[in-house]
Amino acid sequence: MRLPFGVHVPSLFKTPTGAALLSFLMPGLGQASAGSRVRGAIIAIPALAFLGLVALVLVYDRGLLSGAPQDQRWVTSLLALDATLFVYRMWAVLDACLLAARRRRPDTFQIVGPPNKWLVGVGVGVLLVGIVGVHAAVAEVDLTWQHALDCKTGAAPCWFDISYPQCGRPFPGDAEFGIVGVNHGIDFSANACLGAGDAPSELTWAGIKGQLYANTGDPGSALSSRWPTSQTTPRQCNTSPVPGPDTADCAYDYGWNAAADAYKTAAGAYVSLGLASPGATDTPSPKVWWLDVEINNSWQTDVTLNVADLEGAVAYLQSTNPAGIGFYSTQYQWHQITGGTLVFSAYPSWVAGAGSAPQAVADCSPMGFTGGRVAMVQYHAGDFDADYLCPR
Repeated sequence: MRLPFGVHVPSLFKTPTGAALLSFLMPGLGQASAGSRVRGAIIAIPALAFLGLVALVLVYDRGLLSGAPQDQRWVTSLLALDATLFVYRMWAVLDACLLAARRRRPDTFQIVGPPNKWLVGVGVGVLLVGIVGVHAAVAEVDLTWQHALDCKTGAAPCWFDISYPQCGRPFPGDAEFGIVGVNHGIDFSANACLGAGDAPSELTWAGIKGQLYANTGDPGSALSSRWPTSQTTPRQCNTSPVPGPDTADCAYDYGWNAAADAYKTAAGAYVSLGLASPGATDTPSPKVWWLDVEINNSWQTDVTLNVADLEGAVAYLQSTNPAGIGFYSTQYQWHQITGGTLVFSAYPSWVAGAGSAPQAVADCSPMGFTGGRVAMVQYHAGDFDADYLCPR
């Protein structure tokens, strides 16, 4: 078979997989290879128009591309165009595959007989995944530009959060405010890049106004070497008057101790940076603290004990006169760990899990997982986690 201009099409490209591959490379080619030249020409028109527009920009106004990320309308239009092209290319690939299948077997809609149908399925599946990957990457770049643009124009504060995974790696460069994790993923551990050390300090990046977050957990007496057995204050844990290692009082003490350790770690990091006096046991100014509540850490099956643990952590932080206290989690994780308690409804929620800035905006709500308002929503912005501040 020959395409227009005398181009010969190998028999491979007449198969459903081959036709799908051609339309993956250029919408319409697969339809033409399957014998429907008119259909292929019509389907190719949007792709040719887009390529022609790109060529005109490259020839006559390359400066438009360099300035594009600074233009709100251009960035928004690019996201809409990317979504449209994604649907268009997905349809072109599937249409070419089905068209070639019908040409080969006009009496049925079956693509091919076994075992080749599995090869066709895998081949077309790989192409569709490729389309998803390409357009998702473009969308991610667009959203990164969107976030950077919002930061520069003041439309949204530039908030990011980092912790031990960013240790020794680049930090967000356009942050207006920063939130730093004190721990190395679990309680009673220290983020090696919190203060002075071999790698750049995350507290220095966040600045003196930066906020802090600490990991939480309630592993129980059987799993923790730090379980507060025989501790008498702030509550009694497994003492003669109050026996039993796995009580609400023990969980409360454990949460208190973990928060105290996180606070001590942060205060020591400020001292190491020269931002607090040698020997200081307090942070140089009151900080906003967030308690990270995630199922990745160890928790007891009795949610009332986990709630007591978090009450102990809150009580310790309150004793330091913080600038504020809140919780970081998701609705699902909060329910799994605390049973969906409303004990902490006076405290704001920092919601995790948004995939984009628009979704973060949509996730703002008067009531978060704690029962209090949603103060922030975390979302992906390029290689970092950004945070959208919800309007009050």
